Amino acid sequence: MARTWLELIDALAAEHPETVAIVEAGDPGERLSWRDVSRRSAGIARAFAARGLGEGKVMCLELPNSAAFMLCALAAWRLGATVAPLRWDLPEPERLQLRALAGPAVIVTARGEGAGETSLAEVLAAPPADPADLPPAPVASPAWMSASGGSTGSPKLIAPRVDTALGDGTDMRFHGGRSNFADNSGHRHPVHLVCTPLYHMHGFVLAFRTLSEDFRVVVMPHFEPEAFLDLVERERVAFVALVPTIAVRLLKSPSIGSRDLSSIENIILGAGATPDWAIRELIALTSPETVKLGYGMSESLAASFLRGDEWLEHPGSVGKPIGVETLVVDEQGNPLPAGEVGELFFRPLGGGEAFRYVGDAVPRTLPGGWASVGDLGRLDAEGYMYIVDRRTDMVKTGGANVFVSEVEAALLAHPEVADVAVVGLPDPDWGRRVHAIVQPRAGAATAGLDALLREHCKQRLAAYKAPRSFEFVAELGRSDAGKINRQALARAREQEPLQERP
Repeated sequence: MARTWLELIDALAAEHPETVAIVEAGDPGERLSWRDVSRRSAGIARAFAARGLGEGKVMCLELPNSAAFMLCALAAWRLGATVAPLRWDLPEPERLQLRALAGPAVIVTARGEGAGETSLAEVLAAPPADPADLPPAPVASPAWMSASGGSTGSPKLIAPRVDTALGDGTDMRFHGGRSNFADNSGHRHPVHLVCTPLYHMHGFVLAFRTLSEDFRVVVMPHFEPEAFLDLVERERVAFVALVPTIAVRLLKSPSIGSRDLSSIENIILGAGATPDWAIRELIALTSPETVKLGYGMSESLAASFLRGDEWLEHPGSVGKPIGVETLVVDEQGNPLPAGEVGELFFRPLGGGEAFRYVGDAVPRTLPGGWASVGDLGRLDAEGYMYIVDRRTDMVKTGGANVFVSEVEAALLAHPEVADVAVVGLPDPDWGRRVHAIVQPRAGAATAGLDALLREHCKQRLAAYKAPRSFEFVAELGRSDAGKINRQALARAREQEPLQERP
């Protein structure tokens, strides 16, 4: 029978209490032993219980990446509570909407200045306690709820049907033995470097899963390529998980070719929107066996996984869906054959619902228990899945479909482009035109860059996919998780139309 993450962590604390478990990178930073993690989270749990947190209740956790973030989440789980990690720098209206949906008993913020908020200083002042002195920890179900603005910008919380004993529902979840990440580590305490935000499920789930499997977890406050590479060398990092934008930024570091990456044994890469050239470069820097590519979502509706050597045989694939049936349908909901692009729907093999939305959002469903999160893709004859785009981001121009992720991948391959978002804007001739919002490389000249980039795209894509207009911005405004709302970018430009550049 699987034990919860919390039970595993307490067992590890008893096994080697003095070993370092969590490292907070940066200045001043902090290094917590396993005893610290166990006893300090137990003490914080007592403080939370005094504020009304308990089984079945919700804690909103609004902190930047830190050791304290992880202690607070563990403390909530000691009480059987659900953790709702929210971006700590959300605009106030969106923050209040998400809090209203969550109905939290406790809200942890850096300063604790708002109504009902608990400050980080108050949390950290809680004296350590022996977990054995607390009542037995109920299993939190769900263990977490994640926030999403969605494609419409309407805030919602996603509550997956998971608990602290079941992990995140993928094939890599804990079942009572070590995961594949620990099996081939070659040493007792492999190091996981967390470089994505803990408020996002990509960083959140992997941080706690690896901690429960006896990894030393090193937490970056925020990602910077050179700081990341410094930590890989200094901490001898064995495992990292990257989102596409971080992978691209990392590969564009001028020093990466001279860095010692020999300690890295596993790179998990969300492959849906990662340019093929970036995947090939990561494989070349490490090895095909080191790079693992996958697909998933906060809803835990489906997941897939494949190794770099398998990806080289099926370039562009994110693997075969695990534990679900997969259906590809057209706009009318009719099934499509292998090789054709449509909306992806999934149905758990064991039946039942994989998640629920808290808020006004309604899942996209088809009769028979099928559900979708709006991704477009295809299956090949062998059952390998290929993610093409988000349904709401696709641009129909002149009657043809343009998948913006393909255009963005082509633009990101140009050395003068640091980041880019592609959207569709109204056009009198084409219905909608492909428009590129480009963040140039620092110091790059923008005069004539639009023509250069258009020609660059035409060499890699069909001519109709090349952007017909460009604009250049100092900062694209992605979240630390690499997320950006393309529909919001398009709406802002439709209100103030830009003159098309020749």
